[in-house]
Amino acid sequence: MRLALFVVAMSCALGSLSGAAHAKDVLRIGGTGMGLRAMERLGEQLSGSGADVAVRMLPSLGSSGGINALLGGAIDIALTARPITPAERDKGLAQAACMTTALVFATPKAASPAIDDAITSAQLPALFTDPRPLWADGTPMKVILRSPAGSEVPYLIGKIPAMAAAFDLAYKRAGMPIGMTDQENVDLAMKIRGSLAITTLLQIRAENIALRPLRFDGVEPTAATSVDGRYPLPLQMCLFVTEAPAPGAVRFVAHLKTQRGTALLRSFGAALSK
Repeated sequence: MRLALFVVAMSCALGSLSGAAHAKDVLRIGGTGMGLRAMERLGEQLSGSGADVAVRMLPSLGSSGGINALLGGAIDIALTARPITPAERDKGLAQAACMTTALVFATPKAASPAIDDAITSAQLPALFTDPRPLWADGTPMKVILRSPAGSEVPYLIGKIPAMAAAFDLAYKRAGMPIGMTDQENVDLAMKIRGSLAITTLLQIRAENIALRPLRFDGVEPTAATSVDGRYPLPLQMCLFVTEAPAPGAVRFVAHLKTQRGTALLRSFGAALSK
């Protein structure tokens, strides 16, 4: 009887070990919401290739939230809307890869064809300071603000200094819609007629959102124009890991840099940064 029980116990133990050996390595990714769906799609591509890696995406944490989660061991990769800083390297983080996409101004695809599909850096501050801005055809424009804590506001101020005063006035205006997260931002853009939203080409394409990115200073936002410098508002998004990254994180970054990974990324309007 004891021998029979021992055999049963060993069989169960070996079965458990076998199951563990074939269990997928769970890779946790979190950070800026504008790139989460793209990372999820890359994870699906990696898993579909036979890799024993299952990507688990956390809800939007923002760049800072993702970095803090990575430092605390809650995630394995932090997706940020900027490159790493020396202070973050000193804390034991490393920059595994970066990609460039276009920061865009977008309006719903269902908007009237008469609405001009272009915007310029010269006219942008006035659109944010005007309490009743109009599209070129006279249609009311509804500007959607981003959270002041997000990366888009300081980025635009750095590119167009006059936007500092424009944003200040816009935030003080009563009734201005504010997208506190990347997902809330595009939801507002789709619901509000005549909206003008700040988002990224990567998010629009990866999430298949029915928004129309506008030409900026006469240049079409694409992966190619963002990387080669023709498009005026290129935005870098980076993957941070710890100095001793999880095996799943190493495999994910390696896949991102493969021909299949980069092709998928380009289909979303982004390209690996050099």
